[in-house]
Amino acid sequence: MEMKGALLAAAICFAHPAQAEPWKIGVVSHKWAASRLPHLPRNIIRGELTFDESYLNGIIISRQFGVVDFQPGIMENLFDGIRLEMELTASQHRGIQEHSEVTAAVTSRTPDLETDLGDFSFGWSNGFSYASSRPDLERGRDGVRGEDTVQFQYYMGFEVEYSPAFLENGAMFVRLHHRSGIYGLVSPPKTGSNFIGAGIRFDY
Repeated sequence: MEMKGALLAAAICFAHPAQAEPWKIGVVSHKWAASRLPHLPRNIIRGELTFDESYLNGIIISRQFGVVDFQPGIMENLFDGIRLEMELTASQHRGIQEHSEVTAAVTSRTPDLETDLGDFSFGWSNGFSYASSRPDLERGRDGVRGEDTVQFQYYMGFEVEYSPAFLENGAMFVRLHHRSGIYGLVSPPKTGSNFIGAGIRFDY
């Protein structure tokens, strides 16, 4: 009975928004971060993060399609109100790499944190990325940059969104664009890339 109660307490309800949510359209510009994902926070804190002359500029289309609410239980307050969004991006690489890229993902976004300066939220995206040609800067299956690289990869994004009062129906954001093989599940380890960028989006 205790196990059954715990499972019921952790059950998730997917609540559709009461009103149709607007589509959001944004633009973003990234630059290649010369760091593996696990080392990225340390390199940023120490001021040791470097960048290569490879850029990624894109258009992002997204829309909220539901809200995750936990049934009453110990996790109710921790995860209550997580918003679910679908996201599509179309991007163009320039610089060291000259190919296009598309991603499709589902984003989990926290409720807005309201402050006197504006609202903040945090997003975590998971999906897939496809490069139109083999990336020249990523490492390939044999660990050599630009040789036998992988077009189809897992995509993950981290984002901090800021909605200031003066930007009506809009928001600014910084994000990490990460491609990887998920430690060998999609492609060999260390075959991915990290781009850090900033952008702006508006309700449509």
